[in-house]
Amino acid sequence: MQEKHDARGEGVDVDVRSFNGLFRSGDFPLALDTYQRGFVWSDDKVEQLIKDLAEYQAFSDPKPPYFMGTVLLHRSAEKRRRFVIDGQQRLTALCVLYHTLKRALPPDCEMQYSPASARTIRAAAALCSEAAGVLDPTLFDRIRFSVVCVDRLDLAFTFFDTQNNRGVPLDATDLLKAFHLRAIRGETVQQESLQTHCAQRWESLQESTPVMSPKKALVQTLFTRLLWRARRWTGKHAFEGGHDALLFDFQTKSIAVNGAPHTVPLYRHRANRRALALTIGETGVGSLQTDELAPSSDDADLPFAIRQPVHRGLGFFLYADKYAALMRRLMHDTTTDRDIERLRDVDRRLIKNTSLFLREIFLLCVLCYADQFGSERLGEFSLWLEHALGMVRVQKDQVRQESAQKFFRSAQETNLLDVIAGAFDPGQVIDHLKSYRDDAYAAEKIDVSKNGVQATYKKAVLAFYKQPESSSLAARRKWLEQQSET
Repeated sequence: MQEKHDARGEGVDVDVRSFNGLFRSGDFPLALDTYQRGFVWSDDKVEQLIKDLAEYQAFSDPKPPYFMGTVLLHRSAEKRRRFVIDGQQRLTALCVLYHTLKRALPPDCEMQYSPASARTIRAAAALCSEAAGVLDPTLFDRIRFSVVCVDRLDLAFTFFDTQNNRGVPLDATDLLKAFHLRAIRGETVQQESLQTHCAQRWESLQESTPVMSPKKALVQTLFTRLLWRARRWTGKHAFEGGHDALLFDFQTKSIAVNGAPHTVPLYRHRANRRALALTIGETGVGSLQTDELAPSSDDADLPFAIRQPVHRGLGFFLYADKYAALMRRLMHDTTTDRDIERLRDVDRRLIKNTSLFLREIFLLCVLCYADQFGSERLGEFSLWLEHALGMVRVQKDQVRQESAQKFFRSAQETNLLDVIAGAFDPGQVIDHLKSYRDDAYAAEKIDVSKNGVQATYKKAVLAFYKQPESSSLAARRKWLEQQSET
């Protein structure tokens, strides 16, 4: 069943289909190709799927459709099959449940599995059998997928590689949106109003100006490249999380709201601080110098902390709003803030064309810093941060993702993100960056007359600090210190 046709491109078809329509629509049956891994869902994942469907079934009618993210297909005219590229774990679990409830497989289902997968499927079937008396088989008419179908094999492998090997699958943020919209509870009118409000705010994030790649929506970059890392890259643990880790942190570990659905708990943050100073009088009695906590209409000023617990429903959407707005304030919004202008200058002239992975690290650290200290000494911080990241660039002709991650694991004894989170004053963070050894600048022998990213970077640094192209980078710390004083 095809409900909506969103886009049509050369060899690419995008639309929305129900679970039943996914199998029935199309001239070829659904199958799995040889490059697909087997069915690996744990019991916890199958149980969570059953629980989510049971909760959805309990909603009063009329129910909205139940969206389960994106499924990618490769339509092979040669083999006369539509091969599942991404989404087979969800589809397999749903097929097992479908078979349990209807004693048959969906029509045009020709997905075959290895013996190892068969054992996992039997375990899933045992769990599904326990839900047979609870779930209504008509649920499958309400399940919806965004379906991307590609005609060419090269496009299929491009999608497959991008989805499974180079980041978080496209449907991760879609699943988070659906989960937290369902988590909003309350009286019917209030619930619908909050759900509509949050859905509209989320859509506005989807349409916001991208931060890094123009092909990547702001909300995807925000969660996959910034927020998850800010929360989970602690100590020496700077590793890519992937799809499941993202859902675990922002969905499974999120806290259920027991009070009013329109109320969100707050945690310690600079925007919550009422006392600014303590004065001791002649009698030895202290008095507090307090600050007005005036509400702001700017989402970037919401009093959330980047590593705080995330509350389900409204709390999740406000958390997303806060950090999307903060990124816009730092990188896009019109400003007269001199520190933000200096940050953008460093990004534009030294960071943007250096390395995608180093720029991700730069923006990640800047976001964490601004969350902690606002724009106070932000320009100086960005200069010293770029100075530290530049050492990776001058030592490596190719900066890979692992090189950038290593920056947090071994650049210093203490992870920079932990330093930012634990600092009470911007000077503590800047002094930490100043302590980085920068022998690499004294040792560099980059020839600026040659092509290559290192030569381009060195020329950009010399131009930034107004030095002749014949100069070495050995005196770079001195140039930076002079720049910081102006």
